[in-house]
This record gives sequence, C-alpha cells and structure tokens, in this order.
Amino acid sequence: MDLLYKKTFRLLKPYWGRLIFASLSAMMFSLMSGAFIWMIGPLLGTIFNVSTPMTAVPAMAPSTAQVQVVTPGASDQTFLDKLMATPDKIKVWIKRQVDDLIVRPSKSTTLLRICWVAIVIAFLKNLFLYIQGFFMAFVQQSFIRDIRNRLFEQYQKLSLAYFHQNRTGQLISRVTNDVVVLNETIDIGFNHLISDTLEVIIFSAFLIILSWKLTLLAALILPVMFLFIYKVGQKLKKYSYRSQERMADVNSVLEETVGNIRIVKAFAADRFEINKFFAATSRYFKALLKMTRVRMLATPINDMLATAAGVFILWYAGTGILSEESSLKAEDFILFVFSMFSMIKPVKSLSNIHIKLQEGLAAAGRIFEVMETPPKVLEPEHPVPVPEFSRAIRYNDIVFAYDTGERVIDHISFEVKKGQIVALVGPSGAGKSTLFDLLPRFYDPQEGNIEIDGIDIRTVATKDLRAQMGIVTQETYLFNDTIRKNIAYGMDDVGDDAIANAARMANAHDFIMQFPDGYGTTVGNRGSLLSGGQRQRLAIARALLKNPQILIFDEATSALDTESEIQVQEAINHLMKGRTTLVIAHRLSTITSADLILVIEAGKIVQRGSHQSLLEEGGLYARLYHMQFKNQNGLHDV
Repeated sequence: MDLLYKKTFRLLKPYWGRLIFASLSAMMFSLMSGAFIWMIGPLLGTIFNVSTPMTAVPAMAPSTAQVQVVTPGASDQTFLDKLMATPDKIKVWIKRQVDDLIVRPSKSTTLLRICWVAIVIAFLKNLFLYIQGFFMAFVQQSFIRDIRNRLFEQYQKLSLAYFHQNRTGQLISRVTNDVVVLNETIDIGFNHLISDTLEVIIFSAFLIILSWKLTLLAALILPVMFLFIYKVGQKLKKYSYRSQERMADVNSVLEETVGNIRIVKAFAADRFEINKFFAATSRYFKALLKMTRVRMLATPINDMLATAAGVFILWYAGTGILSEESSLKAEDFILFVFSMFSMIKPVKSLSNIHIKLQEGLAAAGRIFEVMETPPKVLEPEHPVPVPEFSRAIRYNDIVFAYDTGERVIDHISFEVKKGQIVALVGPSGAGKSTLFDLLPRFYDPQEGNIEIDGIDIRTVATKDLRAQMGIVTQETYLFNDTIRKNIAYGMDDVGDDAIANAARMANAHDFIMQFPDGYGTTVGNRGSLLSGGQRQRLAIARALLKNPQILIFDEATSALDTESEIQVQEAINHLMKGRTTLVIAHRLSTITSADLILVIEAGKIVQRGSHQSLLEEGGLYARLYHMQFKNQNGLHDV
C-alpha cells in the first residue's frame, strides 16, 4: 500500500509548486472558517448580553484572576497544573485579541464592527477556496492527462505478445475507467485533505481551549469511528478492484462485438451477444452495488456516532450550566457546541477520503501493473547506426516459442541476399508469419539471432530497423480516416502527387477517384466502407509510399478477387525489382518467379530451392502445388 502511495506521489512531482500553493490556500481557508465560527461568541455577547466580555480589557479581569487563583505561585505548580491551566490562558489571550479588534464604546458600533469583520473573513475564506479549487483543478486535469499519455505510450512500447494475452476492453478500461477512479481519489484527497484536516485541528483546538474536560469526553467516541472507517476502507478496496475488473469485462464484450459485427450478423448471433453483454453488465452491477452498499453504510453510521457524542455532551454540559454549577460560561458553551458540530462535516469528509483512497489504490494498482510491465522486445542502450542495406539478411539458428512453451520455430537458418525474392510456404500453423515477424522485431527469438549486413538487429533501434521495411499483412488494418491519410499513415509532409502515384502503382487510383470525395473519402471503422480488395490495395499503396528497402508481404493478395489479384500482382512485381522481398503466400502461383522458396513444416525448413527444382524434387511443396491446381481445376469444372 505504501509503495502505491509513493508511486502515485512521484507522478505528481511536476506539480508540487501548484500543489503547495493550493495547500497554503486550503490552510488559509480553514483558518478563516475557524475565525468565522469564533465570531459567534462576541456576536452573542453583543446582541443578547449573554455575558459581559465586551468591556475590553477590564472584562477579562475575572477570568484572568480565576486562572491566577488556580496557580498562586510558580514554585507550587506541578507540570499537570500548568498543563491544565494552559487552555484557559490561551482562551483569555484569544479573547483579548478579538476584543481589541472588534469591541467599541457602544454596542451598535461593536455590532457594525463585527459585521464588517465577518464580511472580510467570508470574502477571504471564499477567495482562498476559489484559489485552491482552481489550482487543484489544473493539477487534476494535468495529472489525468499525463497518466493517460503514459499508459498509451507504454502500450506502444509493449510487445505484441502482451496484446495477444490481454483483452482489448481491459486495456481500454485502464486508460478510461481506472484513470477516472484515480482522478476522483486525487480530487477528494487533495481538495479536502488539507482543509478538512486543518479544520479538524482548529475546531479541536477550540474545544480544548473552551473545555478540555468536555473535549476528552467527546474523544472517547473517536477510536470507535476510526476503527469502523478503517474496516470499511479495507472492504471497499477489495470491492473496488473487483468492480473495475467487471467494468473491463463490459468494455471487452462491447469492443469485441462491435469489432466483429459482420460475424455476429452472419451467424445471427445477436441474441447470443446481447445475453453475453447483459451478463457482463449484471456482474458489474452486482459488484458496484456491493461496493456502494458498504460505502453508503459508512456515512450514516459515522454521522450517528458523531451526533450521539454531540448530543450526550450537549446534555451533560447543558445540565451543568442550567444548574449554575459549571465554570463554563454560556457563550463559551454555545461556541463549544458550534465548534463540535462544525467539526462533524470535516471528520465525515476525512472518513470518505480514506474510503476513496482505498478505491483509488485499487485503480492505481491496475494502472501501475501496466506501466511497470517490461517490454519483451528491449531497445538497445547504445543503438548502432543503420547503414543503407547493401548485402544480405541472415537468420542464424533461430529458435522461438510463445509463452505456452511449444516451439514454433525450431533451429532455422537461411540467407536472403539483397535484391532477392524469397518466399515462405507451408501448411497453416507451420510458423511462417512468426518467422517473418522476427525480422522487424515484433518478437525476439529465444535462441539465435538475425543479422542485416552482419549487424545483429537487436543492437539497432527498432524505429530505425522498421523504417527500412514495408509490411503488408494478411489482415488489412485501416483507420477511420480519409483514404489520403491512410495511405500516408505515419508520414508527415507527403504531397498529394506522391500519394496518388503510390495508389496508381497499387492499382487503387481508379476506384478511389470514383468516390465523390476522392482521396478525401472516409473509409469507416477498420475500412468497413470499402471492399476487401480495395482495403488490401490501400494497404499496399501505404507500403509503396514508404519506399522501403525491404518488403514483407504476408498473404498480401489473399483478400483479392482474381481480377484485382492480377492487377496488384503486376504492381507488386514491378515494385519488387531492385528490392529485397520476403513473401508468404498460400497461392503458390504468385511465387513461381521467386529466387528462393523455403518450405516450412512444424517450425522447420524441410525444403528449399526454386519453384521448378522443388516440383522436380517432389515432397511437401509439390503436394501443396498440385493440390491447389487440382482444386482450381475442380472449381472450373463445376
């Protein structure tokens, strides 16, 4: 718990100046609140003549004399006597200062003075409240912005494996729901912690000064209150963590359903998804209700305990005053009661702060869990400069396994010379995509290494490494933006001519110009307003615009119809001239011109050679090739 507090406070370090200023304003607000309450005594004395304190210094003589009678000689005083006499001395001193400020020769002028002082105190009190609120709002909004920025930045640093292991909705919930919960904790904690604590201290001081005996009696109830608050806080922390997890589940179901809405509609699974979403919201409702029940229970119980203590003291002291056997003056008793009941609100607020802190700690734990997750693909401490690719890419005895432990790549070695077209073929699940994912360092192998021109790619900054590569994946990723921005994704200051030229090379320009807005057409969520072939050609245009030295095509033409495939394949063939290209293809007809074909099965290269040599050799490649053409001929016969 203490560690989470320290981590959270470290994030607030850039704002300590404003926090200190806000805290000083909170202190002044609390002091003004205390001064405003203290004015009740002089006001009562002036209006109702409850006692006679308004005769300036002479009026203090009886009280002073009373203190002197209790302590006739310094040599006779014990430490306990001095301690017990201190509140009376402080009370006399404060009353003298207040009387010097407000008491005037007549009651009317004294009352006018009290009114002016009250207005000034109220103005200062609210001025400091505004200053505190403004600066705290600045800190809160800056803090929540920084947390979200850091979480998003951390997501960009984490390896692909992390996103494969965590549901998208849970990752989104960290940035949205958890940050909001933590922000509420900061809001309540800093907006009220200083002012409420000081108000409790000030009003407690008033109570001790006015009557330490009654204060001691009131204090007997505090341990019961704080013990109850602590227990409630512990339960709320557990329930809050659970409710945030349930909210993440709701986000996950929502994100997955919206993202796969075509599949949902195709399988008529609307009711299934509705039931799944209802179940998730029901679990969240139950978790939230349990947390709310505990939280709402705290306030009335604390209020009843505080009110019971106040009523008991009111009865006890009031009985003494009515019987005229108490040394406590009526005006001091009224001020005591006002101070005691004024202290209930900040005490209740402080109890809520503890409860809110427990909720915030649960959110902070989930946030720091993400922020402290180390990326599996580490940046080199001293990156090696990347020269222009000139010789070869070499895979040296590569071994790779996912977290399940089963090897996907098992001791693979091969070389790709500059300008070569190397194709990777094999059955599904053989490890083809994983093998090429190692080149841009989406993952790092457990054994072996990959070199470009003799340089281990792990010694190169990933941004410099990936800048040399253009990648078109099997699944087309487009953003809900214009065609122009999707083609020029990640590239600033790219001219329209360059974008249009890339689109022409990908055979996309003609269909783009058929839209009323042309390159300004919005493609929809994940490119949903385009056909599969159109999306794929935009993805290819995006890779072409980057003009990379190394091209990686992972099933790049798999989503195209026959006509589009021919058009795009012609563009790809033209583009690949003079560039080093790595191709994964299920359609073996698209790789017959490759310089080298690697046949992979169960994580191992079982064959390598040209298309013709592999056909003559027989084996897996020949079987796959003849199977595809047999199927195609069968389709044509239908």
